Amino acid sequence: MKKIVLLFITLTIIAFESNAQTVNCSSFCVLSIGNVDSVNNELDVTIYNGDTNHVNYPTIIIVDALGDTIANKTDYFYLFAHLAGDTVTQTIPCYVNSIPTSFTGTVYLIDRIWNDTCSFAYPMTCTVGINDAVASNTSFLVFPNPVSDIINIHLSELKNNTATINLYDTSARLVKTVLTTETTLSIERGDLRSGVYFITVLIGDKQLTKKIVLE
Repeated sequence: MKKIVLLFITLTIIAFESNAQTVNCSSFCVLSIGNVDSVNNELDVTIYNGDTNHVNYPTIIIVDALGDTIANKTDYFYLFAHLAGDTVTQTIPCYVNSIPTSFTGTVYLIDRIWNDTCSFAYPMTCTVGINDAVASNTSFLVFPNPVSDIINIHLSELKNNTATINLYDTSARLVKTVLTTETTLSIERGDLRSGVYFITVLIGDKQLTKKIVLE
């Protein structure tokens, strides 16, 4: 009997937590799709989270107006949570050489823990409260990629702010941190092993992330 009661309590807690974590899709906005890298077959998607909950290991899938999946057929997911109030740029695998200015389609955002799925018709008119400074600056460049020795980073329109650059490995372990007020800087690889890493740039209340490969 005790086991049954404990099981009921556990299931009730899980159900409560699941409901508490439900994503409010109307609080999100897909700001941009672009920066196609035809060499590495990747593109950038920038999404604002105006919800009070974060999205766990978010997965973004893009389908064009014809119903063809043009990005993330391989189910790539973002290693970190998309926190409430943050604008995040993900670099995801793609299968196109460019995104036309007239592009229309559907963007899917999936929470991999709670299995919540939001769908957004793109382009979309954002009705959530997005900081104009955040929306206007949604990208940074990392080159070359793959990297041999030096990681070069270009931050567009930093505007005398301080950026925090964090480098994570695939287990989400922080391996390097750099603070900068420069729009262009170089980071030495040092003793980092070959493999996939994630560079996260924090500028004010904006977080941008790109995937890089160290040869």
